[in-house]
Amino acid sequence: MRTSTEPSARGASDDIPGLGRVEQLVLRGDGLTTTSLEILTGTPIDVVVDEHWLLPLHDALETLADQGSGYTGTSAHQTGEAVRDAYDLLDAHGDETLLVREIGHRGRDGRRYGASRAVIVLDRLPVDVARRLASSDEPIGRALAASAVTVDRELRRWGLSPCGPRARRLSGAVRAGDPLPSRRYLMRRRDDGRPMAGFTEWFAPCVFGR
Repeated sequence: MRTSTEPSARGASDDIPGLGRVEQLVLRGDGLTTTSLEILTGTPIDVVVDEHWLLPLHDALETLADQGSGYTGTSAHQTGEAVRDAYDLLDAHGDETLLVREIGHRGRDGRRYGASRAVIVLDRLPVDVARRLASSDEPIGRALAASAVTVDRELRRWGLSPCGPRARRLSGAVRAGDPLPSRRYLMRRRDDGRPMAGFTEWFAPCVFGR
């Protein structure tokens, strides 16, 4: 996801072409995405799970090598993105299973203001949480809170990057290659510090009045 306009979370310049102060406040802050979108758009935001699938990592490696058939609900390209996230961000192992979700942020006005990819290592969650997430579209934050699992968020990247095929779901005539305000962060268990989920988020330009 790194591009020439995407700095790392540490030591980042505050003079990024294409990003104003409001965009940076959202991307670099630790506020919740839904809350930020509701403030900026003036409408309640619903989180919609567009795609949801389980991905055993040993099978994923075979999928990456063979660009033929993909998993249900996804393409080989999206599967590759999830696997890269698992290894690059989460230090995943070949015997672990991922839950991958493609998520949309939809306003009550009917517009799509954001899109995100969530990659969750089910093996690192309490059994009851993993079972609930794998069998429903319940948000991970709500499931963790219900089981009293506390987490920390760690910003890893922010800047501008294209969202690929997710663009067709966003409002504002967004194209697949358009550089959008985006960020990537980890969710770690506070008790042992292990990363258990990685999120990449993209914001439609109309969020910032473009």
